[in-house]
Amino acid sequence: MIWPLLLTPAALLAAPVLLTPLRERLTPRELAPAGRFVTIDGHEIHFSDTGPDTAPAVMLVHGFAASTFTWRAQIAALCAAGYRAIAVDLLGYGASARPASAVYATDQQARVVLGVADALAVPQFALVGYSFGGRVALQLALLAPERVTALVAICPEALALTRPPIGALTALPLVGQALSFYLLAPGLVSTGLRALSVRHEWLTAEAAAGYAAPLTVRGTAMAQVWQARSPKDGSVPVPTALEQITCPTLLLWGDRDTVFPVDDGRQLAQRMPAARLEVFHDVGHLPHEECADAVSTALLTWLATLR
Repeated sequence: MIWPLLLTPAALLAAPVLLTPLRERLTPRELAPAGRFVTIDGHEIHFSDTGPDTAPAVMLVHGFAASTFTWRAQIAALCAAGYRAIAVDLLGYGASARPASAVYATDQQARVVLGVADALAVPQFALVGYSFGGRVALQLALLAPERVTALVAICPEALALTRPPIGALTALPLVGQALSFYLLAPGLVSTGLRALSVRHEWLTAEAAAGYAAPLTVRGTAMAQVWQARSPKDGSVPVPTALEQITCPTLLLWGDRDTVFPVDDGRQLAQRMPAARLEVFHDVGHLPHEECADAVSTALLTWLATLR
């Protein structure tokens, strides 16, 4: 009688192996047939570049399981204000490559962003990062401080020294693929975004579809497994080096963020020499979506004061 009890867990582990090819049907270039690509360290990276080449550049770095799509409101606002907005799909996300190797540490992701700037001959830029992308932005400011004129971090992951416990499970063979397959199901995207938000007016069917589309690219689930197997930051752990980030920094946070509480922002504002914290009322972990206009206004006001 033990076989029926074992069958369900076995099926849950085996199903992703069989079903992943049915869900992950697209190549990155099929996802973004009109997109722009550059090869960095042997990997094709997708990015968008909007606005005049001669305008002040702003680089935008998305968060976990997101893509350049997440910045559509801010890109429009930046370009309308006379800036050049360059949004990058990190390794493993959007229409960028999903290598099956341990190349997902934040210092390597930061070099991806730098590589795009180099390819576009952009020597200096303001830098905006959200959540996991906020940690990548902080890492980039540590690696190449001479390139970053200003930093905006939207509820960044900044204080953890290690991956969460689920990361250890995700790194395991078969178990990790199963976890990634189920957690990144396109059909659950709307539910996940709603759980992260306090305000839901922005979460239309079109918005959910924009977030879900990259999850159908080949290699998506396994990219998360390899991210879990990668070092978190590389040689310079972000939480131990925050005091070294001296560029003007604006921290934007939702007061009801349950992923990285606003107290994290208060700690960062105390530890980073040139940081200022701005908090949005009744906003969760997606400020740039939940109150897109307010975030864009804060971003543009900050950049204007620095210019």
